This record gives sequence, C-alpha cells and structure tokens, in this order.
Amino acid sequence: MLSRQRTRGVVLWLASVALFILAGTASAARAQTADPCFGPAEPVTIAGPAGPMTLALDDGRLVRLADIAAADPAADRRLEAMAGQAAGLRRVAAFEGADRHGRIVGDVVPKDTTEGLRIELLSGGLALVDPAVISEECLETSFAAERRAEGAAKGVWSQHHPVLSANASNRLERVGQNVLVEGTVMDVGRSRRTIFLNFGADWRSDFTAMVAQRTAGKWVDAPVTLTGARVRIRGVLEAWNGGLIKVEHPAQIERLDASSRPRLRSDSR
Repeated sequence: MLSRQRTRGVVLWLASVALFILAGTASAARAQTADPCFGPAEPVTIAGPAGPMTLALDDGRLVRLADIAAADPAADRRLEAMAGQAAGLRRVAAFEGADRHGRIVGDVVPKDTTEGLRIELLSGGLALVDPAVISEECLETSFAAERRAEGAAKGVWSQHHPVLSANASNRLERVGQNVLVEGTVMDVGRSRRTIFLNFGADWRSDFTAMVAQRTAGKWVDAPVTLTGARVRIRGVLEAWNGGLIKVEHPAQIERLDASSRPRLRSDSR
C-alpha cells in the first residue's frame, strides 16, 4: 500500500514538472514570435483625426501612422470614422520617442480586429508606403499590402494612377505631392556630399533623384551601381529643374528589373 502511494506521488511530481516545462516552452515561443517591428498594444480610445495620417487620443496624445501617406480622400474619412473607438496603440519598435511634432509614431489596431489601420489603408488603396522610420525588413508587409491594392485596382490605383513616368511632360504638375516615379537611370553623378540619379541627358530639365553621400555609404547596394537599372522612386516631388525627389531611406528606391530595393548594411542599423 505504501509503495503504491509512493509511486502515485512520484507520478504526480513528474506530471507537475512536465507541465512547468511545457508552460515555460510556450512562454518562450510567444516571446520568440513577438512582432519585432511594433511594440505591444496599449489600450487607448481614439478622439478623432488631428492632421494628415494622425489621430488624437482621448488623453491628448497624438499618433502619427508610421510610414504611410494618404493617397485618396477616403483615407481622411476612415480616420474620422475612428472617433470614439477603442483600439490598441502599437509604437514602432525602432522609434520609441516622439517625432519633431511631439507625436507618437506607430499604428492603431481597431477593437475586435487583428489588422492595424496602416495595413487596412494600404490594402484598400487609400494610402501609399512612405518610408521614414521603419526598417526595410519591417516594411515588407506594408509593400505587400500596397501591391495587393495595385493588383486589384483599389482606391487610388483605380483612379489617377499614382505612378509617373520619369519622362512625363506633365510631371511638374504633381509638385508637392507624394508620388511614385518610374524610369531608367541614365547615369549617376556625384559631388562631395550628394549622389544624383539622372533620368535624362540634361539634368537641368529631366527628373532627378538625390541621395546624400552620408546615407548612401550605409546601403548594401550602393546607388552608384544603379546606372541602367529600371527603378521606382517614391517621395515628395520638388520643383527643382525637371523635378526632384530626395531619397533618405533605402526603401524609397525599388529596382523593378530585380524586384529588390537597396538595403542598409547590417552594421549600420
């Protein structure tokens, strides 16, 4: 009798140890699968829109939806519809502070959903990817959502196509707007501080993309290697000569002939 009790006790002890190990393994698995791009969700209530791609919280804080730009008027209406709703606030993991306007940079996940508002706007064609603070690896899901909208001709992709040809004669009509410009890099010019990607024979009248030397030195695929490459460049079009986009993030340049974008070196992050 005593032997059977001792055996039962040993079995129960072993079962407890097994459960402890399984619980620890599950916790470790959850930690390993945690999103490396955005932090954990903080419960918040949305007060309403507070500027381009910006939401005000009921506690007075402002949240800028990270690395997207409105591309369709319906984007503003979607932000207006968030007023009074509960949501989860997720900060960009690599950008813990506030931007120069004092706004939190991140995403909001509406209550009872699993998809953030950023991806919703991109996949609906209401916004475009606008690389700024999110790493190129973490932007992959954003680009995938944008491509889905482009392929399905949703939102802005069904109306005035946001992609401009580098040779379009009317490109300067879009000055001040966030645009995508496609073309072939004719040649690459360099100065002490700047790299110029020229899309025509005369830089004074043709479209140009400009990359700071201090930034280009951190990229895996140097911009100086892009001569002859067909690319898509995104950013705000400026009225400089035949039009200019300043490239400050590797994900602003997409190589269409190689289906890849220039990347930062791992030792530069």
